[in-house]
Amino acid sequence: MIRIAEGVWPNEVKERDFFTPRGEYRVDDAATDTMKNSLMYKMSYYNYQSLFPAGQAQDRVRNAKLPAVGPTLSILDEAFTSENWIVRIYKVKDLDNLGRDHVSAAAFDAGKKKSKRTKAGKGAQRRLRVV
Repeated sequence: MIRIAEGVWPNEVKERDFFTPRGEYRVDDAATDTMKNSLMYKMSYYNYQSLFPAGQAQDRVRNAKLPAVGPTLSILDEAFTSENWIVRIYKVKDLDNLGRDHVSAAAFDAGKKKSKRTKAGKGAQRRLRVV
């Protein structure tokens, strides 16, 4: 999939960014940040650690122990996962009714309620209070 994506979007996707320094694709703690942030990785391992006791998630096909904390999804919702986790279907989340992007809405839902306001944004709030 990565090689195909690089062929279609050579300026955006670089296969070498997914390799470890030893030239391997890894899905465990040694995986590159590019791999861990890829949509394919997130969709494959989303909620996977719930099948195992805490801290013991393992990809048996690749014989790799997975990180204790799995990936989170901000743009997709899990719609269906088969009994053996071979078929997984996701749906794109609806737009936020407050106009926030998916990442900001997911962060808010996760309890990270503080927003990062710019100085211009704070000034606009002061003006609204004065008026």
